[in-house]
Amino acid sequence: MEVVLYLMPFVGSVFSMMTEQHMPEILCKCLNEKAGSITIIPPELILYTCVNKYLAETWLERYHPPRLTDPETINWLQSLGRKVRGQEYNIRTKRQAVRRIRREIRTLTDAQRERFIRAVQQLKERNIGTTNRYDALASAHDGAAIASAHFGPNFPGWHREYLKLFEAALQEIDNQVTLPFFDSRLDYNLEDPRESNFWGENFMGDHQGVVSRGPFKFWRQRNGAFLERNGGASGSMISPSGIRNVLSKRRNIDILAPWADERFGLENYHDAVHVWVGGTMLGVNTAPSDPVFYLHHCFIDYVWEEFRQKQTVDPESDYPFDQSASPSHAPNRIMDNLETRKRNIDGYSNDYTDQYYRYAKSPTTCRQCRNQYPYLRCGDLFRGLCSATNRRRMARPRSNIRNKDLGIKKKFSTTITDTRKKPPRRRRSTGDWLAYETFLEKKKVSKIRRTKRPINSRRYNKKKQTSQITDMDSSMQNSFLLDGEPDIKRWVFIPVKIVHRRPSGLLFGTKVIRNKNIVDGVDVYSYNKYMNYTDEEQQAAYSHSFTSGSGADKVYVQVDGMSYNGKYVDYTIVDSRLPVSESVAFVAVKDPKLNSSISFISAYDSHGRICRPYCHSYGSNSNQYTKCSGVVNLTEEKPKLYGEDVGEVTQLLYKSGKGKAFTRRDENIFLSFYCDFHEIPWGKC
Repeated sequence: MEVVLYLMPFVGSVFSMMTEQHMPEILCKCLNEKAGSITIIPPELILYTCVNKYLAETWLERYHPPRLTDPETINWLQSLGRKVRGQEYNIRTKRQAVRRIRREIRTLTDAQRERFIRAVQQLKERNIGTTNRYDALASAHDGAAIASAHFGPNFPGWHREYLKLFEAALQEIDNQVTLPFFDSRLDYNLEDPRESNFWGENFMGDHQGVVSRGPFKFWRQRNGAFLERNGGASGSMISPSGIRNVLSKRRNIDILAPWADERFGLENYHDAVHVWVGGTMLGVNTAPSDPVFYLHHCFIDYVWEEFRQKQTVDPESDYPFDQSASPSHAPNRIMDNLETRKRNIDGYSNDYTDQYYRYAKSPTTCRQCRNQYPYLRCGDLFRGLCSATNRRRMARPRSNIRNKDLGIKKKFSTTITDTRKKPPRRRRSTGDWLAYETFLEKKKVSKIRRTKRPINSRRYNKKKQTSQITDMDSSMQNSFLLDGEPDIKRWVFIPVKIVHRRPSGLLFGTKVIRNKNIVDGVDVYSYNKYMNYTDEEQQAAYSHSFTSGSGADKVYVQVDGMSYNGKYVDYTIVDSRLPVSESVAFVAVKDPKLNSSISFISAYDSHGRICRPYCHSYGSNSNQYTKCSGVVNLTEEKPKLYGEDVGEVTQLLYKSGKGKAFTRRDENIFLSFYCDFHEIPWGKC
């Protein structure tokens, strides 16, 4: 269905200071290549991959942190590289070498975990040159390494070597410490992963906003920005069935970009956790500033090692490379930013786990974790599987009910993602058929009765929630980091209009009573003729995602700097009960007074579905929006359609007279998004 969005009449030149720009070819090509996967994985994850790939390949075109050059820091990094090479040599020459054992962090004793955390803290506390040891290591995951260590076959090998360097740095402080891993399947198996003990004060600290509790509270990045998280706003922990998908393959070409099918891509599952944690972890160049990064990547290495053990070919030589991959992933190219002088293909060596370390099996079943570890228990979401314990006692259950979204057709389900950031359901729909593979005993899936009405309605879970956290309880924390400086004064705010169409398959508790009887399968807001549903949404959604029984839902608007290094994310609230709901979000972009301010702006709902961008058609007396790229250029030219803060842009958007109600001046909104989830979401490019 073609949609044209209209505004109030305005002077044609009113938008002279904000214009649409063409989408860059690299970004456009990536999105188009993955367009066929929007029914397999939530398009938000596709967007995450493509935007980061574009930023990685064009990193020299915008501000980037300077490489560390002071002699003391360089000497320490080089000595760390020599130490790693020396350890490898010494281990090879000993017949009875003892390998370190990497374990899931919840299986460590309290003393072991505390020693690990203290070693990480001391890395941060030990200054060296113009920085500290922790930040010196974190800086390696930037610049040229963003492209050469991601989006291709060098992804697992480069990070394997990087983890080894980090572990060696920890062991300089405490030789008894070994890097643990964070098996996020144990959190996927929780009703609400945000309640996991992993986010307790004895582990990684809080997951919401500036980290203010736990061992890493009020940590700062090298650029001065605070360590921050927006846990559960989007993304997913990794599902057991997702890992089984990866392990079902036998060649690296089948699980690594750019060749792997989205359902089997190891890097896809890795990305989903970065998105789930959010905040500092959301940026590829800032992610290592959060200690969660190293534990998460250690688990990815754990999965890759299990994959390698199952291979039917020599793992050391199974390095895929052809013209589809970036030249920076060439097998004989030296790894970027690491001081160990290893080639990319050296990351595939068996020596890592044959000589240096091995992995203890992560508990997965109830038999393996029941009464064995105080921070693990038999999960109640997936029968027979192990899960993390809750980090606090459950409060009195709330009575909010949740409305399961999508899940009518099998093709819309995905094993990559999960958003039980909202209270979960206790039963599964036919749309979650892949998730059934996570049960020890596969159960028969019953069909959901469907009405004869155009809307594919179904009843929602009426059981009481037990989670203490709801999606509406959390807000978004931004670093305000722009070109290396965290300062809100370097940003300005613009309004973005969101037009949200009620998704199909929803049923709310406002019953229709006709002729003294309840009409089944509809609610008061189900205006079927107006909605004109002739087909299902074409975009995949996060598995197990819910819409509130109140109808309240979030649409996120994200800004990625193209002429500058900066990111901003915020949301607005829409009403999913209504056939069409409308709202306005206020997001920040670079202040045009600081030179070029070109941004790529995107929008997606809390289920991972992308909205289509529309820009105002100006230059004539037209008063409509047309499809556009979402890339906008903001200048200082008048009239000023941005505000120095949210208050000023609100004043720009709304007007009132004495004794009169506020009215919104839509003529001051340049960019709008339409969320109906029926088409390929990206605009023209």
